Amino acid sequence: MIARALCLVLLLGGLSACSDGPDRAERPVRILLVGDSVTQGSAGDWTWRYRLWEHLRDAGVDLVGPDQTMAGPPPGPASLHYADPDFDRDHAARWGKSFVDTDWTIAQLVDVFHPDVVVELLGVNDAVWGGVPASRLLDRARDFVEQAQAADPDVDVVLGELPQTWYAAVPAYDAGLRGLADRLGTERSRVVVADAPADFRRDVDTYDPVHPSASGEVKIAAAVADALAGLGIGSPYPRPLPDVPPVPVEPAVLTARPRAGAAQLRWEAPPGGWTAYVWRRDTTRGEEWQRLPLGVPGPSWKAEGLIDGDTYEFRLQMAKGTSVSEVYSNVVTVVPAS
Repeated sequence: MIARALCLVLLLGGLSACSDGPDRAERPVRILLVGDSVTQGSAGDWTWRYRLWEHLRDAGVDLVGPDQTMAGPPPGPASLHYADPDFDRDHAARWGKSFVDTDWTIAQLVDVFHPDVVVELLGVNDAVWGGVPASRLLDRARDFVEQAQAADPDVDVVLGELPQTWYAAVPAYDAGLRGLADRLGTERSRVVVADAPADFRRDVDTYDPVHPSASGEVKIAAAVADALAGLGIGSPYPRPLPDVPPVPVEPAVLTARPRAGAAQLRWEAPPGGWTAYVWRRDTTRGEEWQRLPLGVPGPSWKAEGLIDGDTYEFRLQMAKGTSVSEVYSNVVTVVPAS
């Protein structure tokens, strides 16, 4: 009854997800991505979902789920400000979601969206915020798979190892996941593991302690793609992994007004632009560009200690946590005057 009610709501909202449709051999492989903020992403991100879709776009797959949005800025309202929104954005991920949240149970999702494969990447919220030890995390992953199989005995499941190995429960959880998958797989329902990237580095492949940067998104997508290839869906992700530009990918729009011995800067930040690094130079004295050492949250900042009558140029480089953009704002020129 709950599933049928959810189906009706989805249909009224214009989402067609409630019919099995043609035989699997005659339609795309339906993949349901279930996760938390790592999978949903926040404003300005590509998301690893994008990188997976980019790899599988010609492999005959259809990403399914009840949502297309990302969070942003967290914990703000839903956003569609993807770095590139032109992809199959359907998913079942939510900022803060854990294994035991009941907003969308896996049984309901399988019953409504009829996935051929469920890809699960949950557990970091259970471990970090809930203090759940590895043994209980594995119990929750087992329950997740069993509930999916109860809803559809033919569904395949990909269990994702967690890449945030700097948290206490994660290494033991990851180590136990393959044995769990072996025990849960059946002749009708294959259960496999997407390995956590071995070279996943905090503050390089993440922009904060949990969430992936652009390079981290590629590494997670590659791990999932490899697991799906083991199920006969698409090919393994090509190596070496591509270099991708960090977010934000759009520039800030900067304006400035002169003050006595100073300049008042103001800017419009792009999606995902949480912090601004200010660059400046005194062109009157032939200075090179210099980046000031600390980022500022904005949207305005007063540059002080300038020489009246000298000509200064300013530009901004935006950052999302430890992810610093490679693009700059427009350059503004200011002549401080007393």
